[in-house]
Amino acid sequence: KKNKSVCKCHFIPVWSCNSSSASPDTSEEPCPTDMVKMTKSKTFQAYLPSCHRTYSCIHCRAHLANHDELISKSFQGSQGRAYLFNSVVNVGCGPAEERVLLTGLHAVADIYCENCKTTLGWKYEHAFESSQKYKEGKFIIELAHMIKDNGWE
Repeated sequence: KKNKSVCKCHFIPVWSCNSSSASPDTSEEPCPTDMVKMTKSKTFQAYLPSCHRTYSCIHCRAHLANHDELISKSFQGSQGRAYLFNSVVNVGCGPAEERVLLTGLHAVADIYCENCKTTLGWKYEHAFESSQKYKEGKFIIELAHMIKDNGWE
């Protein structure tokens, strides 16, 4: 039985296969979309088109974002420079909490790599100052946790 759900962090369909009778070495049906593939840990991972420049998790090489989704390179994370993205893939969200950041009070949720579970940065859920509203729904990934893939020269 397959249950379809859409995670606010992924912006792509995420499929989970629930089968209590399947043994660990039993292969499951192929995923219905070309963008996702099942990994050894039985989670689905999105692959961005190889013709685009992408950013990947430095720890496990899971794709995180397309370069076309990059909004700004001038952000600061807890471990140094960070990039602001419009959308990301293969990322899970923790619970939102209020934090005072360099630009004021925000409600943010930590984001992590769905494949290796490393915390990558955060998602802006709500900005309390009107000048910061453009960040709502956007994602920060720290450079310490990502590498450039596909077509960078």
